Amino acid sequence: MRWVFVLLLIVSSSLFFVAASSPVKDNVDSDTTTSVGQDFHFAPPLNEVTKNRIDSFFSEKYKHGKFNGTYLFFRNDSLVSGALGYSNFSTRRPNNPDDLFQLASVSKTFTGVSFLKMQQEGLLNIRDSVHWHLPDFKRKNLTIWNLLTHSSGLPDYFNLPVPNGISPNQHMYNEDVLKLMNSLSYKSFASPGSYKYSNTNYVLLALIIERKTGIGFRKYVTNVIFKPAGMLNSHICDFDSNSLKTYPVQGYMNGKVYTDLPHNGTTGDKGVYSSVFEMLKYDRALRSELILNSTSKELMYSPQVDTDNNGASYGLGWRMKVIDGHKWVYHNGWWKGFRTYFWRSLEENKMYCVLTNDINDWLPTAVMVSLLN
Repeated sequence: MRWVFVLLLIVSSSLFFVAASSPVKDNVDSDTTTSVGQDFHFAPPLNEVTKNRIDSFFSEKYKHGKFNGTYLFFRNDSLVSGALGYSNFSTRRPNNPDDLFQLASVSKTFTGVSFLKMQQEGLLNIRDSVHWHLPDFKRKNLTIWNLLTHSSGLPDYFNLPVPNGISPNQHMYNEDVLKLMNSLSYKSFASPGSYKYSNTNYVLLALIIERKTGIGFRKYVTNVIFKPAGMLNSHICDFDSNSLKTYPVQGYMNGKVYTDLPHNGTTGDKGVYSSVFEMLKYDRALRSELILNSTSKELMYSPQVDTDNNGASYGLGWRMKVIDGHKWVYHNGWWKGFRTYFWRSLEENKMYCVLTNDINDWLPTAVMVSLLN
């Protein structure tokens, strides 16, 4: 028996050598791969000039009442982060870079990634008819691609009355949005094909995932994105289980806090809570092949429809724009006191995330891009 053991040992050693000497997969930055899930709190700071430029920008905005929140700017292996103002004006609790903010429409990027993941695993195709996955949906002329690119012609459920039977103290859910669309007359819908931003699209996308996986949209995103990326505190809100008022960071407008409302029960279009440091982990995971392979990412970041907004395009859950010859993929968001920004330069390995909870006006995104130069 000893010779059998020796033979197995030799074979095992040979296999280990082959595996260890195999080249890194194409299109994967080895430095990025090793940084996935890393604690970036101890990352080296950006050079003093860049750090001062960034900190001064936000200090000036804060001084004039134009910023209240957190920020993180990353370039290669260095970063600068900060927080100004209050997460709760009643308790005077200061904002902190580890605080979880409602990401608003930045949440749509997680929905887009989820669909590319499902396509990558052969669970569906983004050119599938929506009717195949939501057979009770009366609109039968739409594809998943139409929903992902905001080219469905569906009206925004935000602009419609809350369905009958749902009181101001109750939440509406993704199934309720489907029923709401089914209740509308044909004249309520535009012809599919042209870009028209509508939150309804991403609620229905989340509903497709719920029905397809049977585990719920929140759990699916947690399993395929949050956990692999090391985003241990990020989650999709469930105010039925944890009420909005228990969150440390509250959303304000003109000093008045936003209270809960029926629309806070829907997911896919908004609802992700995360911090600037965990959004950096999200960025690093997407630069590797931990979640999506290079083919899926290339498709996701490819312009699909023109938004007619200063040369910007919409991909599959992401906006994109070329600035100074470099392509940026990004999404901004607004929801009940929160304004959010998540911008990534894929070519230059740069990103910034800015999360605010008491801002009436948008911050200048192009200026924030230039802060990293």
